[in-house]
Formats: sequence, C-alpha cells, structure tokens
Amino acid sequence: MKLGLSRPFHPVPAPEKADTGLRYTDILFGFVTRELFLRLQNWAHLDQAVKLHLIVGATLVLGSWIGFRRSLYRTGYQIKFFNLPLVRFLVDQSMLILYFKIAVLTPLPEAGTILISGPEAARNLAHETNRFVFYVFVLYVLWDGLGVWMARAKIEVGTITTRRYPVIENSLMTDKKEVINKRGFWITLICCLLFGGLCLLADCFNPLPLFVATIVLLLVYRWFKEMRTSWQLLHPA
Repeated sequence: MKLGLSRPFHPVPAPEKADTGLRYTDILFGFVTRELFLRLQNWAHLDQAVKLHLIVGATLVLGSWIGFRRSLYRTGYQIKFFNLPLVRFLVDQSMLILYFKIAVLTPLPEAGTILISGPEAARNLAHETNRFVFYVFVLYVLWDGLGVWMARAKIEVGTITTRRYPVIENSLMTDKKEVINKRGFWITLICCLLFGGLCLLADCFNPLPLFVATIVLLLVYRWFKEMRTSWQLLHPA
C-alpha cells in the first residue's frame, strides 16, 4: 500500500532514449542566442555600456551551453511526473528564462542610434545585468545540489536497498554508484557568493568596471568548471 501511494511521487527510473530534454533545451538556447546576435550585429552603433552588457550575456549563455553539453553530471534519466530529473529540467528552463531576460534588457537598436545616453542609464543596466547573473548562479547552485541529491538517492525494495539513479552505460542502468559532484558544487557556490557580493557592492563601482568584473568572474568560473571536468575524465574513479 505504501509503495502504491508513493509511486506517483517516485516513479520508476528509466534511461532516456531519445534525449528529448537535451534537444528541447538546445532549441531554447538558440532563441536566446538569436536575441543576443540581433543586438551584437549593430556593434558600431552601440554605447560602451551596451557592448559590455552584450558581452556579459554572450559569455554567460555560450559558456552555459558548452558547460551543459560537456557536463558529466547531466542526468540521462527520463523526465517523469514527479521525479528529480523533472525538477532539474525545470531549473534548466528557469535559467533560460533568465538568460532571455538578460538578452532583452536593451531593446533592438534602430540604424544609426545609440541605445544608452547618460551615466544613470548605464548604471541601471549594469546593476540589472549583475542582479540577473546572480539569480542564474543561485539556480546553478540548485542544479548542482539536485545532482548531489540524485547521486545519493536510494530506493528500498523489501530488504534490499539500491541506488535510485545509478550510472547509465549504453542506455542501460548499471549497479555502479554515480560519482558525487562535490568539486563542481563548491566551485559554483563560491562563485555564486562572489556574484552576490558584487550585487551588494554594486553602488561602489562605476558601470564599466562592474561589467568587466562580471565578465572576468564568468570566465574564471567556466575555467574552473572545465578544469574540474577534465580532471574527472582523467580520474573517473
């Protein structure tokens, strides 16, 4: 009886065959990238603050797409109502909403016009951009945290306890334990706190240095994540 009542909230895990969630997310990444490129093509007519804002957006979105594609901890399980892969998928989509919000913070420029005029508009754009980047990193922390939860999740059948989401090989569930992404989680959490600090101290920065600090921190984050992925590939155990 207990198993029957809990089944809708803990559906039986099954490997994803068609990779539907990944392909759907790729399409949405394409929509966000389109918005950025529509603005970047008017580079010569953009204010310096808008240029830096778009560099932030491009760095964030392209870095995220590459990281998402290269992630060793992206779930290979089917998305079902209601399981942890579904929650992770919803976090992915929430990130994309924020990416889109960042991409359209500035309107599409008309030919020969400059979007930003005056320091106050540039300051507001810098603060808004930094705030949304911080929100993205909060979701990054949640995404990595859900991955840790999935790696530790167990299922009990009678007296036998097994991993709910073991390693998938050749589209089949194995009896191998998923490696817990501790390093990736801490890298993300530290960067999230740093972006939170930038938000709190935003009034102490001029707009351009704030944009530059955001770009540098995004690149440092991606570098550390890539180093972690490369290390994991060399030391899979």
